Amino acid sequence: TRVRALLFPRNSWDSKWRWSAASNSKHKWSQRRPSVVNELPMEDTKQSSKSLRRRLFKRKVRVGEVPGHVPKATRNQNVSVRVIRYDEDSHSDETLTTKDDIESVLTRIAEASASADSSTSRGVVWINVDAGQKTSVLQTIGDAFGLHPLSLEDVNHVHQRVKCEKYDDTVFFIARMPINSHPFDTEQVAIFLIGGVVITFQERTGDCLDSLRRRIAKSMGRVRSRDADYLFYAILDRIVDEFFVTMERYDDLLGEMSASIESTSQHGLPLKLHHIRDELLQIRKLTAQYREAFKRLAIDGSDLFDPDTQYFIRDCQDHISQLIEASDLAREYCGELRELHFAMLGQKSNDISKVLTIIATVFIPMSFISGVYGMNFDTEVSPLNLPELHWAWGYPFALAMMGTTGGALFFYLYRRGWLR
Repeated sequence: TRVRALLFPRNSWDSKWRWSAASNSKHKWSQRRPSVVNELPMEDTKQSSKSLRRRLFKRKVRVGEVPGHVPKATRNQNVSVRVIRYDEDSHSDETLTTKDDIESVLTRIAEASASADSSTSRGVVWINVDAGQKTSVLQTIGDAFGLHPLSLEDVNHVHQRVKCEKYDDTVFFIARMPINSHPFDTEQVAIFLIGGVVITFQERTGDCLDSLRRRIAKSMGRVRSRDADYLFYAILDRIVDEFFVTMERYDDLLGEMSASIESTSQHGLPLKLHHIRDELLQIRKLTAQYREAFKRLAIDGSDLFDPDTQYFIRDCQDHISQLIEASDLAREYCGELRELHFAMLGQKSNDISKVLTIIATVFIPMSFISGVYGMNFDTEVSPLNLPELHWAWGYPFALAMMGTTGGALFFYLYRRGWLR
């Protein structure tokens, strides 16, 4: 009890699990151990806890659950479904909020898509659902378009990694879209390509696809003249481009840190660099997943994508390679900045030690001289006992000898270059 009390003071423990000799056998060690996070400053504690939560595996599926099982809706709130239809000559954009409107419109779109002849262009339909997981809309769209249960399960559980799957004539892609937050975080975007229909399920409202919607509305570029496979690519390309925006933000942040790294007052700089390095590692993992998913898309979707669209998909793969290289370089640069910070701290500590050593070296002979003449020998017993004490110039002589010795040492150190 005494040893534990000395090693782990009470004020450093979690108040809920304070150790006591009477109940130590009832709690696990993980509940009694000191909280290291509580000893950090408030800002660092929040950032550290977020960083730890981001590293945890986010799987929320119950162990042993039937694969492909979509649980019943647990959220009764209305979900907005945005439907954009377009071809070269027309464009429409409507938002559905009521359950009846969603079911009727989606049923008509599914029937038209199923009966469409491959040689006849009937335009492109983009159905976007925000925060549709755990709602009846997910099952409604799945039933209307015949989506595979495994894909619906992945849409419902938003912890998925980036991947690409093909189910008969349906291409299913799970993407991770960066959100403007600190620390770095992403949201899941599930994309389906079914004939002339593209369906996107977003984890939450708000995205980076407004520029693509403006291009469709104003007939900018080639998107209005192309089929649904090009829209599928355009959505992925815009999400990938958002990673470049994120990398530019980190590049600016590292540049600011590099400019101010000479300041010794930034004691929290290594911790900040550690968090940035951790976030860059998340980007590196995501881009590696994108590279694997695009390779799978190029293989499995070769018969569903137009040959010209496949060129654009390969260009998107090149963007992923650039992001991987940029994230690797940023992580290395982050580590170099941290090493440079510690090296400069060590150099400044050496400079301080050097100055103190020079001062001590100059004053050691002076201290010796003053110590010699400070000895209390009786001058009346012997004329050899400090005869300078009875000399009229004894005190000036001692000061001159101290100054000469210190000056000579100072000049010697200067000539050796140790003062530069």
